[in-house]
Amino acid sequence: MPHPITWLMAAVMAALFFLVLLPKYQGEQQALAHGQTVAAAVAEVRHWQRKVGDGNYEDNYEIIALWPNPHNGQMVRFVSPPLRQNPQAHLPAAVNVTVDTDNPKNYVMDLSFLPKI
Repeated sequence: MPHPITWLMAAVMAALFFLVLLPKYQGEQQALAHGQTVAAAVAEVRHWQRKVGDGNYEDNYEIIALWPNPHNGQMVRFVSPPLRQNPQAHLPAAVNVTVDTDNPKNYVMDLSFLPKI
């Protein structure tokens, strides 16, 4: 019989998958299938560090872009996935974002302008 902690960890992992990862994936798929591509103005590059297992820190960068939603006039904020290298040198003034205009939380930022590492 597995230890109760094993069951607890399995439940936590399942909750993470069903409550966080799956909706994010489905939202991206919805945006790609039914969304439109818009040009979002790059507002900033956010730098942050996270501690990795060996006690060192890992640099991460996120591109923050803004787009005025024509349906309600509000600014929509798009955040890229964490990047391992600073994108500042390759950053255009605007990035393409495929967004579901009915639900702007569903989007995919096009990062194809960045060099492959």
